[in-house]
Amino acid sequence: MSDGSRLRTPIGEMRLFDDGVIVHTIDEGALVDEHVAAGVLEATRTLASGRPVAVVVDLRGVAFANQASRNAFATDPAGGVEIATALVAGPRVSEMLAGLFLREQPVRPTSVFENPDEAQAWAAEQLRIHLDS
Repeated sequence: MSDGSRLRTPIGEMRLFDDGVIVHTIDEGALVDEHVAAGVLEATRTLASGRPVAVVVDLRGVAFANQASRNAFATDPAGGVEIATALVAGPRVSEMLAGLFLREQPVRPTSVFENPDEAQAWAAEQLRIHLDS
């Protein structure tokens, strides 16, 4: 998989790969509120350029995400371009945040992984299914 575009977000870095998967790696100790969420969603829309994408979010660096931010991510899939979300969670804190996010009942397929490669493969498959339908 070759590396496409890169974009700095308020809390990390996004990379768009040629297969249409965006990987968002979040900075260690990141604090996420609804304003940060809005910036991340805007970055997703920018990288997607109107095309459907699947997003892998590496939550392992997140220290805190408030409910308003989790709700924004769950209900606004980047203006409709984000068709699936894979969450990479590690020990305790990121696993807890992933669980809280899933309670917001995301409006698109969402799954939690410990292995980033498995998350990216799942996201690519979800995008292929979407494009084939």
